[in-house]
Amino acid sequence: MPAAEVSIRPAVPADHQAVQALAGELTAGMAPWRPAAGVAAAAAGWVTDACRAAEDEHHVLLVACTPADEVVGFAGASARRHFSGEREAYLGELVVAPSARRRGVAEQLVTGVEAWARSRGLHRVTLDTGTANQPARELYARLGYAEEQVTLTRALG
Repeated sequence: MPAAEVSIRPAVPADHQAVQALAGELTAGMAPWRPAAGVAAAAAGWVTDACRAAEDEHHVLLVACTPADEVVGFAGASARRHFSGEREAYLGELVVAPSARRRGVAEQLVTGVEAWARSRGLHRVTLDTGTANQPARELYARLGYAEEQVTLTRALG
């Protein structure tokens, strides 16, 4: 399935079950020392929140669909104020189903979020991803995203 066969559109309530079924993909690249059950529960919560917020004008939930209207990816974003005071879009979730990866679907979803941000007068998109999620980091770098900060952690034993 080439990316040209995938369309990007705002999610509707009928899409939420398919979006939630992809929530587990958000655990990619998480630190192996974090509890897997807690990471999975957090990812499920983020997606539930994104579905609930989709009707709010300060949020967007986009889905990538096949010609048969099968959801093969999604992106959730919101408008927020960065601690520096700048208003920006925050890309909280980006998932592409394993069967649709490496075909340009993620790029289409990011482009959709960027268009949504521009339509609201926002001039920056910010996101977080796991350090070990190399495919995502390579995608974002290819799209012109720069790493801004690093989170450090140390186990106390």
